[in-house]
Amino acid sequence: MNPVALQILIIGAVIAVTSAVVNKKVVNQKRMKEIRAKVTDFQKRLNEAKKKNDKELISRLEKEQEEVMKLTTEMMMSSFKPMMYTFVPILAIFYLLNIAYNGTGNVVDVPVVGLLNWFWWYVLVVFAVGMCFEAIYKVLTREKK
Repeated sequence: MNPVALQILIIGAVIAVTSAVVNKKVVNQKRMKEIRAKVTDFQKRLNEAKKKNDKELISRLEKEQEEVMKLTTEMMMSSFKPMMYTFVPILAIFYLLNIAYNGTGNVVDVPVVGLLNWFWWYVLVVFAVGMCFEAIYKVLTREKK
């Protein structure tokens, strides 16, 4: 593997895992799970009422919708909390990566995707490692319960 690609792989993996850990520590995961469950339940009940064309139930659910919107807003605001800790450091690292690797051309040939420059390789690494970390985290936390 190209040394530049390997360096970006390591940097991207560290950033992805660090961001995920900060997210898990800063955001109240239990509360987010509760909110997601309530919102999903509400959406399911509303869709069922619309399918059945139950005007009375739709009317009651529309009154409940204000509370659901507050929960959705709470969930969105909580998802921004980790950015307070990660945004500036990631921006600084990204700036340094741009200085170091700008002009290096294609650094890796990914099957199916093709040749990638440092930026797209970084994006792919962070996305893939982040998804893998989330999957592993879910399995590990499920076993503890």
